[in-house]
Amino acid sequence: MSIEQKEPPKVQQQAPTPAAQRRYRTLAVVKQEAITRVEKPLEDSVFVWPHLLVREFFAATALMVMITLLSLVIDAPLQEPATPNTTPNPAKAPWYFLGLQELLHYFPPTTAGVLVPGFTLAALAILPYVDRNPSRAYADRKVAIVTFTMFVVFWAVITLAGSFFRGPGWLWVWPWQHVYFDL
Repeated sequence: MSIEQKEPPKVQQQAPTPAAQRRYRTLAVVKQEAITRVEKPLEDSVFVWPHLLVREFFAATALMVMITLLSLVIDAPLQEPATPNTTPNPAKAPWYFLGLQELLHYFPPTTAGVLVPGFTLAALAILPYVDRNPSRAYADRKVAIVTFTMFVVFWAVITLAGSFFRGPGWLWVWPWQHVYFDL
């Protein structure tokens, strides 16, 4: 009676991604001897302390002196003190809230101030769980990159619209008509 040899079941392997293939090809070119650690003689080393930190200290000091001199020479564009009797027209929020103020022009306060930012932050927090791609290569993370780019472009557009294209009464004004933007 003969014992039949059974072949092990074949496991289907997934094809590696293009970025992973590039990495394998790159690693195949490197020789094993090049990967091993080479001890350098002590004479070839430059220590962080004092060499690098002394240079960084002098660079930071020079930069601080230049900024101080510029601040003494150039006056800040300050306006008159605020009074409760007069409100500037247009009354604009700081630049980091101008996107929300622009959304308030189009939507009710609950939608523009709570729901849109809340859903946006929740979607950005959930995105890593939806896009479960384990690769860390940029070429393989198209969904995450496109989603975040769309978010940043949308927020930049509404912030710039609120900054440069809104005039008295929060009406649309082209920048060549009048600039209602203060630093």
